[in-house]
Amino acid sequence: MTVPAFLLILASVFLHVTWNMLSKKSNPSMAFYMIMGFVATLMWLPVFCFCEIPFFRMPGKFFFFLLLSIFGEIIYMLGLARSYKSADISYVYPVVRALPVLIIAAITIIFGLGKTPSIAALGGMVIITAGCLLMPLKNFRDFAISRYFNKTIFFILLAASGTTFYTLFDSSAIKIVREMRGELNIVDTLSYLFLMEAGLFIGECIFVLCNKQERSAFKELLKTPLSPIIAGLSGSAAYALILFAFAFVTNVSFVQAFRQMSLPLGFFAGVILLHEKASKPKLLGLFLIVTGLVLIALLQ
Repeated sequence: MTVPAFLLILASVFLHVTWNMLSKKSNPSMAFYMIMGFVATLMWLPVFCFCEIPFFRMPGKFFFFLLLSIFGEIIYMLGLARSYKSADISYVYPVVRALPVLIIAAITIIFGLGKTPSIAALGGMVIITAGCLLMPLKNFRDFAISRYFNKTIFFILLAASGTTFYTLFDSSAIKIVREMRGELNIVDTLSYLFLMEAGLFIGECIFVLCNKQERSAFKELLKTPLSPIIAGLSGSAAYALILFAFAFVTNVSFVQAFRQMSLPLGFFAGVILLHEKASKPKLLGLFLIVTGLVLIALLQ
């Protein structure tokens, strides 16, 4: 891991936690994320104008994968907004970030897609699962199956499923771009990010227009739009920095491992800035999640 790569990832981690904190603090809603999407779309529009990807010659499956990816993003945002409405960020953030690792691994094993996880990686997944089960508990004596059947868990699973969905289809769409171009550069990648953000913004607009509560939330946000604007800039810039970091590492798994710095940062930001309670099960759950993710990233 080089110094430039570490600094880029560290900056990305802070930006990612920043937009999640702003979302949680500002009455999370799809209206908030719609403004974020609009800002991100404007952010990457100039890059898209200079890209050389021949979109008019792209095969139909590229646009099919893109649409499915956008659908996954919308599901992710909806699940995240509803999760933050009913639970602490110190609980939701680490679990939503960790669960897609388990879901994607399960899909690859069941359908025989890609490389089979190593024994160490499977062990990491077991550790992550244990950590996720501990996160909702206020104390160790509270453990009960019924605690895991509620709206918050449903929306957390929805957000994690959305992340899994767009991750898998983004990968397929980017692969097609790489095959068409021969080599994928930063401009091409950010141009694809523009398409994602634009599609997400349109989807969020439709959702907000069809929901009375979201329309009311949008009107309120227009009075003080600074938070979603900053969140939109932070969210998209965080991903762009990760793309730049790939150029400074010899193994992309290092990037994946160091990105997990956002989990304890998000956890303690919730505890310190939002005065959320750091119970012993939460702390142990966080430790297990981070440990499991690092094991998977470095030993898969």
